[in-house]
Amino acid sequence: MKKILFLAALTLLASCQKNDDDTSQDEDRKEQNKALQNELTSNKDGWKLTYIAEDGSTGGYQFLMKFGDDGTVTMTSDISSTTTPTATSYSTQEKNGALVLSFIGQNYLHQLADAIKGNAANGLSGKVYQFQYAGKEGNNLKFLNLLKSSKPTLVFEPATANDWSNIDTFVANLNPITKLTDYYYLKVTTATQSVTYYNVSFDSRVLALKDTNIKAPVAATQEGIAFLSPLTIEGKSFTSLTRSGGTVTPTYSATVDGVTASLFFSSISPEFLSSNDYRDINTSIEGLSIMTQHFKNNKFMSKTFYEDVLKVNNSIDLFMLKINFVDAGECEIQIGHIFAGSGFSIIQVNCEYELKNNRLYLKNLDSRLRSSNATAWNDAKNAAVLEKAKRALGAVYSLGVQGYYIKKKDIVIEPLTDNPVYYLQSHEYPLYTFPAWGVPL
Repeated sequence: MKKILFLAALTLLASCQKNDDDTSQDEDRKEQNKALQNELTSNKDGWKLTYIAEDGSTGGYQFLMKFGDDGTVTMTSDISSTTTPTATSYSTQEKNGALVLSFIGQNYLHQLADAIKGNAANGLSGKVYQFQYAGKEGNNLKFLNLLKSSKPTLVFEPATANDWSNIDTFVANLNPITKLTDYYYLKVTTATQSVTYYNVSFDSRVLALKDTNIKAPVAATQEGIAFLSPLTIEGKSFTSLTRSGGTVTPTYSATVDGVTASLFFSSISPEFLSSNDYRDINTSIEGLSIMTQHFKNNKFMSKTFYEDVLKVNNSIDLFMLKINFVDAGECEIQIGHIFAGSGFSIIQVNCEYELKNNRLYLKNLDSRLRSSNATAWNDAKNAAVLEKAKRALGAVYSLGVQGYYIKKKDIVIEPLTDNPVYYLQSHEYPLYTFPAWGVPL
């Protein structure tokens, strides 16, 4: 009996000791959670995180966060065109021996998955963003990003009231380049006034000069944009560009040792502005010609031109467009089509043309229709083709009233591989661009 009572006492003692150990661990866990929460809530203006991919494949995205004692985090960012603060939940929990900060609910961080392209976006589409606390370094809080297999370090810097008031300016400085990238170009002017133009891309906030290896990640500043690693052009390192000009299409520029880099908006490609290729008309070519089936998928053919001028419906395109230049400034605009049962036929209007200001101008339209086979064009079963052809003739003329820019391209388009290829863009309606064979004299 005494032995049984002794064993029972030992069991009770062991049980009490285990409960005491569990209670101690719970208290430690609560203290750890509270300690991190105290850090997160200690700065009245919250924290600033600049998110940059560890491999430099993205620019910087700024996030401002204020953590509340009630488990709510208020956040804003320069990641999109709106800066309206969001309020979602957060938690600090111990997981696998580490303290983890979790963002719960949709906030600006979740937009990274859409804003960033390529491999840098891998792992960013999680519903809960989790950062493992890695300690304090000075006034900064360090975390490891658990969404990425490499667990890159993220740094929360103390935010200021100015950071919150400046976020709208950051967005305003990034929005034009982000939304209108296709119309931004980089102009580089050397000390000797030699000028070079570059087409640019701006994917994931990396400014890249097309057809070169030159690129640099970008972040917004109060004055414009900064390069997180220098943009090196003409042997000069540019660390930032200052914004100037209008609110919708501003210019960003800087000068380093006599070399000026200017990122500017233009609805007309700069290659047209310095081109004299329009002078080839009636000196080396007598016309411009398009066979739709060979041109409609060319990168220089804009969707707007193809659909508004050449496409009849989902199964039929106009077969050919041609502009003939004849003596004394006379011009013929022609549409050619192949009709079932009657073959190829042309319908056309006449006008005059003029070469000036680096452009081909069309003027004085004679809208009378002329055709090589009126019966085919007027056949009821060809009504859709006729209607489209008439609209196309009018469109080609109207697009050229304020002039077409013309640039000879170093490409070939089959089957007429011996014919030069020209690239045209309407001055008044710059979304309308198209390539065409030059018809040799």
